Amino acid sequence: MATHDHHPEPVHGPTGPATVMADVGGDTGAAVVYTPGELAGCELEIRRMGDAWDGTHTAVRERHVGRTTLWAGFFGALPAGDYEVRVRDDASRAIDVGIVGGAVTETSW
Repeated sequence: MATHDHHPEPVHGPTGPATVMADVGGDTGAAVVYTPGELAGCELEIRRMGDAWDGTHTAVRERHVGRTTLWAGFFGALPAGDYEVRVRDDASRAIDVGIVGGAVTETSW
């Protein structure tokens, strides 16, 4: 059984438009998971449906788009397929998201 060491990660401040990069095309897509503001700073973890949680994660960050403030986690390159997303190390709730190659999927927590 694999173990993962959790090291403190830097806390990033708010971001503006065009501050993330997606590597999509062919069978690779990306995902934006919009969350409520109370999840700011939390880590979202993602896994392919049916696989073990392996620690693949991203931070929920405050994002400024024009005059709008959003909170979201961004997964920039994922093989196409069905996935589950949860707050890292919290099995109480997960959401499903389908990743399509060549596209950015948007979903809400």
